[in-house]
Amino acid sequence: MALSSMFEYSDGSKPGPQHPDLFAKSAPSHRKQLEYFAGTFQSTVREHSLAERKTYRPGQNYAERAKQWTVSEQKDTTVVEHNPSEGTPNHGESQQTLREKRNAELRSQSTESWPTSSPERRSVNPPDFATKYMSYVPTKSGAHYGREGLVEDFAHVEAWIDFVARDARYAGGNEAEHNRIWLDRKSCSDILRLLVIDAAITSDLARKMYMVETILLLAHHPQVGLKAFVSDGMACCNISVGLTSLIEMVIVPFVYLNLLWTYIDGKPSSPLLQPRERLQEYEYSHYRNSTFANLLPRPAYMNTQSFNNMLKVVLEEHGHVVEHVFFNPLLAPYDSGRRSKYLEPYQRRHKDESMRRERDVFTDLPMLKEALKGTWKMLIYCDMLFKEIGQPINWEYVVLNSISDLFPHKGGFERLTEMGWVDYELDREEHGSFGFFATDKGNDGAS
Repeated sequence: MALSSMFEYSDGSKPGPQHPDLFAKSAPSHRKQLEYFAGTFQSTVREHSLAERKTYRPGQNYAERAKQWTVSEQKDTTVVEHNPSEGTPNHGESQQTLREKRNAELRSQSTESWPTSSPERRSVNPPDFATKYMSYVPTKSGAHYGREGLVEDFAHVEAWIDFVARDARYAGGNEAEHNRIWLDRKSCSDILRLLVIDAAITSDLARKMYMVETILLLAHHPQVGLKAFVSDGMACCNISVGLTSLIEMVIVPFVYLNLLWTYIDGKPSSPLLQPRERLQEYEYSHYRNSTFANLLPRPAYMNTQSFNNMLKVVLEEHGHVVEHVFFNPLLAPYDSGRRSKYLEPYQRRHKDESMRRERDVFTDLPMLKEALKGTWKMLIYCDMLFKEIGQPINWEYVVLNSISDLFPHKGGFERLTEMGWVDYELDREEHGSFGFFATDKGNDGAS
């Protein structure tokens, strides 16, 4: 059952003035239908994740290669660049034809016998990362401690090995070492999340393979591993940093934008697309109104609290969030092209710097479609990688939690389940484990 069938665009159900929004319909069966939706979502993610994993080498291959990966060449030449002699892509070919060609290539690779590799000497991130992404992520991170130069150091696996060893030895009491470990962990976390993002949005098959294989090697590395970067545990602003935060930030817009897409379903006459000449005031509106150059007139969906609940999750900037490199250009790009207000050190920022300009994503449906594909791929890669380290994700929990974030209180999640989120969690836990990580580890599909 589609999630959109459980919601309707209206003025709400309580007495008194309310701003129009997507509100849950009242039906006794909606809890079961919502849980069925979450269960279907989980099975679909796992199915696609398992299929994607089969296009890469077995885990034992990565484990053997990772043992030898102790040094990275200072100039990495292992990324396959586009060969001009191969010509440019034929834009006349349909997406279906291109997809079939790519699937055929992946199937061919997955059935080949993998050759014995020479000692691994790749860089963790390719040479263009510094110019493609790192100039858009924070140069300061949550505190006054600088981290300039640290990111480039972590292009080499020996820096990761050194960090994990220092982290294991650290016994507390040394503030300078504590701060350095904090920043180093964040640098590693930034790179991991950017590797996933890049793999999901690149159209270059060789580059995608490089990114994902790099994380698989790190997952099996005896001196590194990825469990140390699942969740930071030392972030500021009450925001966890790590691979879990990537999932939590991506799932909210993926669920909500898909809900809007299916609700509007190509109908220009949809009430959610009708223009509104003023801003709606409600919780979080002070943040949006002070940060964005507002789009007026604006479609009705942008005046809903649920849409801005999503913006609160994905656009409120912090010094330790790198997902802005994907979401800011989609939802609220800067006029200057910058993707984070933390690009310049604090002392050089000016009050008159260009504000972000709100974007109506439904004015460019091809762009929105590609963005939804990218977020889906990020979720698939995350599922695959968490399985690889033996910590499969409970996608039912993840998707239901995202709905509770988007539609809190009596107009949304509480109306669908007839209880608040905390009570719902406790109720689910009484009938079995209900949290971010799944307990059915025997069904994780890891190779």
